[in-house]
Amino acid sequence: MAKELLKTPPGELRWCKLLGPARSAYEQGKPDEWTTEFLLDGKDKNVIAWTEMMEQKFFELHGTTAKKNTYWFNCNPDKEDPSKLVVKFKLPCFVRNDGSKSEGPTVMDSKRNPWPVGTEIGNGSKAIIAFTIYAWNNKAGAGMTLQPMKMQVVDLVEYSGGSLPKDEEVFEEISGGYSVEEAPF
Repeated sequence: MAKELLKTPPGELRWCKLLGPARSAYEQGKPDEWTTEFLLDGKDKNVIAWTEMMEQKFFELHGTTAKKNTYWFNCNPDKEDPSKLVVKFKLPCFVRNDGSKSEGPTVMDSKRNPWPVGTEIGNGSKAIIAFTIYAWNNKAGAGMTLQPMKMQVVDLVEYSGGSLPKDEEVFEEISGGYSVEEAPF
């Protein structure tokens, strides 16, 4: 049976690492993962309804008497702007028995076109995330990990952090210098 695919209200992305290969997990010894932080307006009626629905999902998965872990639903007020909620999404990358790796989330634009491979998604971009829930339970209580499966980018803020200037902005061509185009191989 296929897992239920749920959807967020529109929100704002931060630290979006849902494109390309999975990245190293924050916790050592854990599998590589795709992650993002998702900011929602904590006063918006659709967001309030969504968080209430997520609490009901917790009880459906774990029962009404389950003890909630501190991180039962990784949704907390933002440290910089407490009126916003920060929801963390995480999808681990698994190596299958045949040696192949699991795929990351499917990312698309607002018209459902596949996302261009080289276009990074910057902080402040607006999106909707479709996800499944991985239910877990340990000594400290039960919880849910929200696993992003699909994302629709509604408004792009291009990623600019850490980028370097283009080669032609840094260097000039040097006449008579070594050139791989003229190398004898």
